[in-house]
Amino acid sequence: MRHMKFVIGLLMALVLLPRANAQDAQRQVVEALSARSQGDQKVMIRALLDQAPQPNGNVLMVFPGWPGIPRIELKNGQPAFFYLQQHVERMRPVLHAAGISLLTVDCPTDQWGQRGPNPSACDDDFRSSEAYADDVRRLIEQVRSQQTLTRFFAMGHSYGAISSHWLSLRLPDQLAGVIHSASQSIAGGGPYTAYAKTMDRFPHEQVRVPFVYLHHRDDLCRFTPYQFAQRHGSPNRLITVVGGSKWSDPCGKASYHSYDERHEAAGQALVRWINEGVVTPVAGTE
Repeated sequence: MRHMKFVIGLLMALVLLPRANAQDAQRQVVEALSARSQGDQKVMIRALLDQAPQPNGNVLMVFPGWPGIPRIELKNGQPAFFYLQQHVERMRPVLHAAGISLLTVDCPTDQWGQRGPNPSACDDDFRSSEAYADDVRRLIEQVRSQQTLTRFFAMGHSYGAISSHWLSLRLPDQLAGVIHSASQSIAGGGPYTAYAKTMDRFPHEQVRVPFVYLHHRDDLCRFTPYQFAQRHGSPNRLITVVGGSKWSDPCGKASYHSYDERHEAAGQALVRWINEGVVTPVAGTE
């Protein structure tokens, strides 16, 4: 009996191993060289590419929320990172089924700052700069050179929406569209006043790239009020998420802010906009 259990366990491991390896193989670290140096070190901008099994050429570039610096790198030949955007991970099956690949974009290595949940770099002054736009342009060109992925959509979530806003202005020829998700529009206080300080003066009227706001109607995070998305997205550039869960911190993972229990509905709305250019006015149910 003990021998039989061992054999069954070994067979199960052999069955599962190719699947695990195939899933890992979908993800790869992509990097591009910045025009800047940091001391005697070259500055890099990296991203984690998670290609759809049958890609249609569309890429959703994800700029994660707070702290906004996932620290993507290779360790022992394997992708390593501080964190990923959890709700986008939960949307991944819907996006991949529709042929949309994911590209989680990091801040350049000279903007990593101190490690931890509170950033000390990659603030609005940098995210709004031409230097940052040039870094992202170089990354897009690196991915595009593989000739499989050709249309790039930028989605910034929460504080990451500072990136999606400014890139929509600075990269009109590189981006097919932009999604501002649960956009932070109120600057942090104390040592974080430099984060989201540019949103009250962002020139929406100068943006030439198609854009849409994705926001939960009842978002309780005090830095990301729904009214900002409503003001700049209405009437035909706003996807409003309704229902779901609010059990965590208002700005946390299991919250309206992160579309908890509405990941599939929000993901389907993203699919329609990216693949068809159709805005879903309401995603989810009460």
